[in-house]
Amino acid sequence: MGEVIDPGFVPTKEERLRVHEAVAAAGQYFRRELLRANADWPARFLRSRGLENTMAAGATWKVGYAPESYSGLTDHLRKRGFDLATLVRSGLTGWTDEGAAIDRHRDRIMFLARNDRLEPVGFVGIDRNGRVDSLTASTAFHQPSNVLVGVKEQIDLLDAGATPVIVDSPTDALAIEELSRMTTRDYVGVPLCESPLSSAQARMLARHSETDHAIVMIPTARPGRERAVGASLDLALFFDRIRVIPRPPDHAMSIMSHSPHERLNMLTYLALARPLTGHRNGVNDNGTQHTSLDIEDPGPGLGP
Repeated sequence: MGEVIDPGFVPTKEERLRVHEAVAAAGQYFRRELLRANADWPARFLRSRGLENTMAAGATWKVGYAPESYSGLTDHLRKRGFDLATLVRSGLTGWTDEGAAIDRHRDRIMFLARNDRLEPVGFVGIDRNGRVDSLTASTAFHQPSNVLVGVKEQIDLLDAGATPVIVDSPTDALAIEELSRMTTRDYVGVPLCESPLSSAQARMLARHSETDHAIVMIPTARPGRERAVGASLDLALFFDRIRVIPRPPDHAMSIMSHSPHERLNMLTYLALARPLTGHRNGVNDNGTQHTSLDIEDPGPGLGP
């Protein structure tokens, strides 16, 4: 179970608004730091995945970077007029054993997480090894199982009836969105951020969608496959048509923004998504659980 900040604290409307403002201001700070770190690992990481457009001024996702700073964000936000109580309750600032106020998030590529009202309430981060984590602790304003990444950034596509494509990583979601905006505008990428999809998140996505159709990309690694199966089952409570398809190899995801041919391949591949016809839970020889999937064959394409 994750850390909980201020258990039992019930915020007023004004306190809630101030926390949303603090998280939004933190997102702007992280965005500035990413653009400043143009030659450092966050920029190289995004470029390696074909996502250099994410760092352009007009990018819809304002991806950021939390620098390896002791108190850079905290000092910046205090100068902007936010008090320490707000920053702590926002999950942005913590305390040392000596009582000094310090930044809670360091050396991560940062993505805003939003609640059902699409208000900014926390952050998901990617570290140097590509590992994805929900960074913001549980607070009166933020529950990891009640937030999503990337919905507001693609709300225009969702309002026009685009199909949500559930993926594991925010970088895959960014790739799907870029593909969609460069072509048919028929898809949005929604990342699980390496966490199980909750019923609350599935309900939230359905609330902001104008379609009854969703696609789940199934990773090859076992933990991701199990999350994808669970997501398919939860989504089925709120969407009438759930389709699944194996996740393409990394190279297919990273080069499609550069090649019209690869974009066409990916669109064709997404159109071949098929129902999940069954799943079985079992136990491996070492005693760990595994999940077997039955996916209708989408035919030749980008699959593993």
